[in-house]
Amino acid sequence: MTLQELHLQIVNALPDLPRQVALAGRYVVDHPDAVLAHSMRDLAARAGVSPATLLRLTQALGFNGWAEFRAVHVGELRRAPDAYADRASRALDRSGLPSLLEESFAAHRANLDHAAGVNLPEVFARAAKILAGADRVFISAFMSCRGPGLTFAYLCKMLRDDVAFLGGEATSLDSDLALLRPGDAVLSINFQPYGHEIDKVARAVAESGAQLICLSDSRATQATRVAAETLIFPVEGPSFFPSITAAHALVESLIVTLLAHLGDEATARIRQIETALYQSGTYSSVNNQRKED
Repeated sequence: MTLQELHLQIVNALPDLPRQVALAGRYVVDHPDAVLAHSMRDLAARAGVSPATLLRLTQALGFNGWAEFRAVHVGELRRAPDAYADRASRALDRSGLPSLLEESFAAHRANLDHAAGVNLPEVFARAAKILAGADRVFISAFMSCRGPGLTFAYLCKMLRDDVAFLGGEATSLDSDLALLRPGDAVLSINFQPYGHEIDKVARAVAESGAQLICLSDSRATQATRVAAETLIFPVEGPSFFPSITAAHALVESLIVTLLAHLGDEATARIRQIETALYQSGTYSSVNNQRKED
C-alpha cells in the first residue's frame, strides 16, 4: 500500500469512525511526517487523543499494529516545512503586549511559509484551469470564511463572467445547489470546526458532476473527499480565533495563477474595468491624474 492509498482509505473511512478516532485520522493525514518523527505516545498527545485511540485507528483500517501502520510511511515522505506556527511560538514569551504581538506576526509568517511549502505550483495550475474553463464559478464560504471568499469573488469577476456566491442574499443555499450543472466549478473555503454547509456542498457537487476546489485546513473533510483539487492553509496563532491570513494568501495566489492562465484576454478585461472605474469617478480624480501622469 502506498501512502497516498492509505490517506485515501482514511478519508473514505472518516464518516463511519467514532469522533476521537476520526480526529486521529485527520491528524495523521495532515501531518504524515509526525508519524515518523514522534513516538506513538507523543503523536497521540499532539493529535489530542490517547495512544489507545491511535491503535483503534490502525485496527479500523485493517492493520495488525502500529509498526505495520508506520511502515507505510517509511521511505515515502519528503519533509515539509515545520507545521503551522511551531517555529514561531517556541521561542516567544507571551509576557506583555509586545511579545504577544510579536508572536502573532511570527505565527502569520510561519503559516504563510507552511502554505507555500505544502501547496505545489501544479496544484494551483490545475485549479486555475478548472476555474478558467467552467461555465459558472460558485463560491462556498460561510461565517469567518466569508472574508477570503468575498476577496476571491471580487477579483475573479475582474477576470471572467458568471461568478457568484452560493446561498447569497437573494437566494438560499439549497436552491443554488439544486441548480448546479456538470460544467460548473465550486470553490469551497473552510476550516475546523466545519459548518454543516460543507456537507451539503460536497453531496451536491458529487451528484451534479460539477468540480470542487477546496481551500481548507485539512485534507480529510467531507468536501476534500470529492474535490478535484485541494489547497491547504494552516490556522495557528496566539489569538482566541483561528488565523485566516494564509487563506487570504491562497486566494490571491490562486487569482494570480488564474490571470497567468487566461493571459491577454484577462489583461484586456482588467484594463477595460479599470478605465471604467476612473471614468465613473469610482477612483478619485487625484488618482486619475496620477495615472495619466
